Amino acid sequence: MQYWCDQVGFPLICLPQLQLDVQLLPVTKVQFERFLAQLNDFGDNWYESVLAINPRTSWRRFTEHDRERLFITGILPNEARTYAQWLGEGFDLPTVQEWRVIYQAVQRDPTFSVPLPELADQLIRDGNKVAGQIVRRLLDQLKGPQLWLMDGGLVEWARDDSTGQFVGLGSPRHAFYPNAWNPIADTVRPLAAGQRLYYFGMRVVHKPSRAATADSSVALW
Repeated sequence: MQYWCDQVGFPLICLPQLQLDVQLLPVTKVQFERFLAQLNDFGDNWYESVLAINPRTSWRRFTEHDRERLFITGILPNEARTYAQWLGEGFDLPTVQEWRVIYQAVQRDPTFSVPLPELADQLIRDGNKVAGQIVRRLLDQLKGPQLWLMDGGLVEWARDDSTGQFVGLGSPRHAFYPNAWNPIADTVRPLAAGQRLYYFGMRVVHKPSRAATADSSVALW
């Protein structure tokens, strides 16, 4: 497995067979708050309205009962894409097809889960303490592909190339939001445009340019 970190210090896993890199976790509030600290069109009132939907929890002390509060939710697709673009060239929300291919690869390939304890330790050694401790703490609660939280996590925004619209994919655990969605078969849509939902979050992918090399990534084995 190879990975590299975004400008906030959170890991993206390199999936060369899919020609993209994908964030191991949905975007956390810690990451989004780094974006909010920069000059942009989002303000304190906007963020307060988002936090009212799904309040923060401590990345140092979150438990299995409140871990969904780690992640930015209640966000709309255009806001999510603004964050992705802030990360740099090649970052975006996944398409529905990309999200589902990643999901199936994670479920199928045990090599995605084997090195995750080593990844947590490496992140901390490299100075990415927050990301490393979050991964380490999640490993105490989740096993194997579950850590990715593509199942049992949030509903995540993805672009439907057939319609150009954004839909949700994922199956939150029932304690967070009761549902019977199958991420491979079902898409989730808010009842009204612009509706903020506490179980809707985001995950970012990166499509490397042809000029990119593997020099910026780290191999765990």
